[in-house]
Amino acid sequence: MRLVGPLAAAVIALGSLTACDTIQGVSDTADKVKLCADAISLVGFSPDMSDPQKALEDTQAKAKELETLANSAPDEQVKKALEEAANGMQNVNSAADWVTQKADLVAKVSAACGG
Repeated sequence: MRLVGPLAAAVIALGSLTACDTIQGVSDTADKVKLCADAISLVGFSPDMSDPQKALEDTQAKAKELETLANSAPDEQVKKALEEAANGMQNVNSAADWVTQKADLVAKVSAACGG
């Protein structure tokens, strides 16, 4: 009968660990969803083409924000997609170049976030 107390404590502790793991998993998923939503918003950025130089600067500023998100990405697949998108945004010669690349990069980020 003495074994019942420690055995019950072990079962309760194991159940608590499982619950903590579940809560952590939900938290990680929520963090990834938020990060991905922010990333897709940044990648979906459409510059104001009335001032081409400002549009280019704005696009590159969004790229820096995306790079920051990439550094906090929860997994390698998402991180790689965000880094690729940030590089694409930073290396455009004009805002018009960005517009032509945007659809492909949005698709890549969306795929990485959904997978």
